[in-house]
Amino acid sequence: MKSIFHFILLLLIMTVWSCDNNNSPQPRKIIDLDCGDHQEVCDLNAATAQFGLSVMQRLHQNEPDDNIIISPVSIATALSMTTNGARNTTHEEMMTTMKVGTWPQETLNAAYQDFLTTVPEVDPKVTLNIANSIWYREGFPVKQDFIDANQTFYQSEVNALDFNNPNAADEINNWVDDKTEGLIDKIIESISGDMVMYLINAVYFKGAWLQKFDADKTENRPFHLADGSQVSVKMMSHGKTTLPYTATNDFQAVDLAYGDSVYSMTVVLPNQGVSMDDIINGFDDTFWQEQQWQLYPREVLFSMPKFKLKYEAKLNKVLADLGMPTAFMGGVADFRDIADAQLSISEVKHKTFIEVNEEGTEAAAVTSVGIEVTSVPQIPEVIVDRPFLLVIRENRLGSVLFVGKVMNPVAE
Repeated sequence: MKSIFHFILLLLIMTVWSCDNNNSPQPRKIIDLDCGDHQEVCDLNAATAQFGLSVMQRLHQNEPDDNIIISPVSIATALSMTTNGARNTTHEEMMTTMKVGTWPQETLNAAYQDFLTTVPEVDPKVTLNIANSIWYREGFPVKQDFIDANQTFYQSEVNALDFNNPNAADEINNWVDDKTEGLIDKIIESISGDMVMYLINAVYFKGAWLQKFDADKTENRPFHLADGSQVSVKMMSHGKTTLPYTATNDFQAVDLAYGDSVYSMTVVLPNQGVSMDDIINGFDDTFWQEQQWQLYPREVLFSMPKFKLKYEAKLNKVLADLGMPTAFMGGVADFRDIADAQLSISEVKHKTFIEVNEEGTEAAAVTSVGIEVTSVPQIPEVIVDRPFLLVIRENRLGSVLFVGKVMNPVAE
């Protein structure tokens, strides 16, 4: 069973490394990327993959019968931006949860800077745009070092915004809509009075299959659900073809390339009798260190359904359960490197979209980290300088021995 876990984790690592950013208006020079020249990026990708599998596992436990699509890159990037404002236990828990617990903040930032500036040059035939932004309440005293770090290392757009304006949420959502090419049009419903900042990551992917499906071969066929029932789907087919393929006692896997084959989608099909619970519940952080799996070209008969899915989740509990509860605790979280105020994370929201058809795949993801001001509990002051009541009681059985009021403590 371990082979499937490592295999999926390796695929996530490969997928993260194969990112492409098409933001630049200049013609892109294609470069070869390898871990020898970009070791920190490869280490970052491995950590992101581990973190993504952990999040996926938790979400599956909560939603065992539902479709789930997440972007580990999007979630990890938004949280990593936020760590630049965290201190002490809050910072340590966030870094550990993201599987970079031994990294200095400077190393994490440098890895993202390298990731965002080199990965855009991978494949001109595939589009992957990654955009980051920070939106803060106009007048809120954000520390310049926090802003500088996110602009320098994460290419973040930074905007002061009147959060009291009814159109403020629309402005943020318009940015999201633009960066995801309209696939995700909203991440913010409304802005509460305590909210002072949003850190947002948006990812957009579009790739055409290297070997497209023939639409004339697409037909209605049954898809068997986990409960034994079935539904009718539009099943695409390559018929007999040669594709990278592997098989174990637990699964079969086929790799479908996009563009110049830098990007691909690997379809992992559990064998009969191997459930999705069997696979996902066995995710473990150590599998990435085990023997690497490879797919080899082989003649196969391959069919898969075309589909379009949307998914959204609030990740507060998932992230807290994975090891970073302090960040969400008002009065306890330490984000003093954002501002000299008592701040905590109000919400981490994640939305995704994916469409797979005969031509290729289009997908998008958005992660929003909302930061709010929390009031610090004050030490209560009790000065008995006015009439008061008193009760003398026995505490095991609840007997009240005396009860009275004192209107004048010096009068007999």
